[in-house]
Amino acid sequence: MENLMQTFAAEWQSIVTVMAIVSAIVHVIFAGAVAKDAGKITKAGVATQLVSPMTWAFATLVGGVAVAAVYWFIHHVNFARHFYTDNANK
Repeated sequence: MENLMQTFAAEWQSIVTVMAIVSAIVHVIFAGAVAKDAGKITKAGVATQLVSPMTWAFATLVGGVAVAAVYWFIHHVNFARHFYTDNANK
């Protein structure tokens, strides 16, 4: 019985390690995407909301998909920003 538990413990540790590596890769990819998008927003002459673009990227690197979702919601579902940029182009 103890040998069986040691086998499952080793497999479980491998699964957790793979999940941690995948999670780290996802965090880096999302942080890069947020940094790129925040750069585009800044180049368009519109400031990012709440914090600087690099702070958003770092927060996404640490917080992952949840922070990226908050970033997207604030910057791409913000109707006031679209109103101001549309009126600035007229």
